[in-house]
Amino acid sequence: MTVPFEVALPATRDEVVLTLDGKDYALERVADYYYRHPGVPVTSGESYQYRVAAGSSGTLPVTGVKTTGAPLRAGLVWSNTPVVAKPGFVRGHAIMDAGGNIPAAAKSGYLWKTYDAMEEDGAEWVAYDYYWAYANTSEPRIVDEASFALGYAADDHSIGLMAAEAHRRGLKFFLMTELEWTVMPGEFSTGDNDAYMQYQEKKWTDGQKTVYEMGERLERTPSDPEANAYWDRWFVQFGEFMQKSATIAEKHDTEMLAIGKQIDGAMVPANERRWRALIADVRKVYRGKITQVLYTNEWSDHAKEVPWADDLDVITIYYYNRFSDKGRPSVDELAASMEGFNRKQFDPLYAKYQKPLLFLLPFQSRDHAARQEWFEPMATAPAVREDMMAQADLYEAFFIATLDEPWLDGVYTWGYWIEPGFDPRYSFEKSSTVRNKPASLVVRKWFAQVNPA
Repeated sequence: MTVPFEVALPATRDEVVLTLDGKDYALERVADYYYRHPGVPVTSGESYQYRVAAGSSGTLPVTGVKTTGAPLRAGLVWSNTPVVAKPGFVRGHAIMDAGGNIPAAAKSGYLWKTYDAMEEDGAEWVAYDYYWAYANTSEPRIVDEASFALGYAADDHSIGLMAAEAHRRGLKFFLMTELEWTVMPGEFSTGDNDAYMQYQEKKWTDGQKTVYEMGERLERTPSDPEANAYWDRWFVQFGEFMQKSATIAEKHDTEMLAIGKQIDGAMVPANERRWRALIADVRKVYRGKITQVLYTNEWSDHAKEVPWADDLDVITIYYYNRFSDKGRPSVDELAASMEGFNRKQFDPLYAKYQKPLLFLLPFQSRDHAARQEWFEPMATAPAVREDMMAQADLYEAFFIATLDEPWLDGVYTWGYWIEPGFDPRYSFEKSSTVRNKPASLVVRKWFAQVNPA
């Protein structure tokens, strides 16, 4: 049978040649770091061997057995490519789905196919985002989604299955935690998925506004009795979420726990005392590493905004900076922009707290990807155009700019779509998942250049 071939390589301007089972094939240059061929012959069920060469450089041989017509895909380095020593470096993917299918997939065992793919794409860590929800933002009232008979909600059992399967494979498990504005049972009924997502997006937007306003109010007037009462209630309820998360994480030997992701209204310096107390309470239950996932844009100044960061083990950056307004900036332009943020944002953050930085990368495969404008991937999003190489460029630029930084402790892709293909009801082919996209091979290639031992 004949199958497509695609490979990410260290950037080169030399002609790139694939040698497969003794026969040479010239590869098409898509980018200096990415090459492909429309079809090479392999025999189903029989072993193959190939290597890729450019000029005086070549990869080590790759062997395998092909049983399907799926493309041959690889992220490779030259045999003489230097390896960067970064002890403990995290190479990971965060599982992504549509509508909470991950817990059910864990219970059925279907999720392990996604684990297979993540391992193939270089993962040594698996991350999962565990949600509770705002039932009411103005009070506020935070609830365990599982207590509302939401069939898709994660619980101790499903998270335990995910962690156990990761450990069985020799992988490590990172439990992230997040609050969302869930559409509760009976709240909004429609068969139109786009209409449903528009309703939910408005609920998120309105809910976030309230939380942000209360955070800003506390910052303006730290003695404000109403704002203090609001945040006292918030931390009691969020603390219950964290205690349950810490109990689950400890029970299932989870290696890392995030105390919140995208909870920015609460992430104000005036809440420092509350955050320090919450972190201390979590440490009474959980013995692993603790982090927080900090939403970051080009205006963020976490060195000033997160004074309790010295109580964390690691700081995780959810990297939503705008890198360029150009439709397709070059890799060099993207890398220069990222270098600028390294100096402006991340050097000061590391210098102040001396905590290593993990990056959660949400780069999208869409038009104007460098702007990092979010869109809802669970809707059709017809105004957004697909651009796979724009996402690949962002990953290439990130590693060029950042891999050698002394504070870089690891990378997760956000995220890794639960399915091998893309449901036409959604827009995950244009979203930040890297699965089966050129970016996944770029990540493989760069992960291969790090020695975490």
